[in-house]
Amino acid sequence: MIESRRLRQFLAVYELGSIGQAAERLLLTQPALSKSLRGLEDELGVRLFDRTPQGVLPTGYGELLAGHARIIEAQLRQAEAAIGAMRGKAQGHVVAGIAPSVAAKLMPLATIALRQRHPGIELSVIEGLAEDLLPQLRDGQVDVAIGAWATETRVPGAGFTAEMIVVDALEAFVRESHPLVDAARPIALETLLDCQWALPPESQAWRQIFDGLFTERGLVPPRPSVVSTSAGYLKSLMLQGDYLSFLPSQLITPETDGLVPLPIDAPRMHPDISMIFQDGRWRRRRWPRWSRCCARLGGSLRRRAGGKVRGRAAGADVFVMPNLFQHPSCAWKIGPGGGVDAETRSA
Repeated sequence: MIESRRLRQFLAVYELGSIGQAAERLLLTQPALSKSLRGLEDELGVRLFDRTPQGVLPTGYGELLAGHARIIEAQLRQAEAAIGAMRGKAQGHVVAGIAPSVAAKLMPLATIALRQRHPGIELSVIEGLAEDLLPQLRDGQVDVAIGAWATETRVPGAGFTAEMIVVDALEAFVRESHPLVDAARPIALETLLDCQWALPPESQAWRQIFDGLFTERGLVPPRPSVVSTSAGYLKSLMLQGDYLSFLPSQLITPETDGLVPLPIDAPRMHPDISMIFQDGRWRRRRWPRWSRCCARLGGSLRRRAGGKVRGRAAGADVFVMPNLFQHPSCAWKIGPGGGVDAETRSA
């Protein structure tokens, strides 16, 4: 039987590609970690890493073990949290993967609220795009993914549930001194075709919605001058040049960012910001109290976002997802401490 300690050490080496760096992270000496790895390889009867002058590279056996080890590590986190919950305290370790749309304002505020209400819950946060976060969710590297997902995104396999948290707004933004700020309102889409656009890649939900505004009018979407996955870079670029971008309102604070929305002649788009996590019913059956960590996180996010949700009236305990994820169990019952004191918004 492989010891969990050895699996964690193996994963550290796998993720860093260096025994020295892994030893530093694990607070071990390099010889001790090398001895542990050799013991694991002897136990399994295979070589897990190839040693090179630049570090270590996983073999096919190492890649296979890493996939299973991540799932085991996630289950150990959940088991530890469940034991803590059985002792009567809301505690545990949640690894949240978040999209850029919630990284600037919503998630920091929710984190503060969550820690104030439930100091026993430890939160690790990783920022990324859907194509990065959803595979990590499936492999057990993250426990919950939070963001506005692209139209074709699906829950990553059976046993996962999606819960809508809040409705965002997407708008065209420019710096306050941009020439279009003084243009006649509303600004026609045709006027925007020849502008300098700085946009996210086509795989991102914001970009797909942006392109759809033009195609629905029979127009070819403008080709961006700059494409970036970094929301911070796009904002800085707009502040220093006459670029336009199409961003979630959660990312922009007009009073401090120096960016303003442009009133364009198109419907205002309201994408859902959602949480995806392992199926709630399965969690409640195996570790009923640990599932409330995600519920409490969702409740904090809603409260900090102003509590605008779709679904039933305020005080309801069930939120039904839109058909976006096409999953047979897209509803979640909020447990104690995660109730919603919110106004509702019609679908």
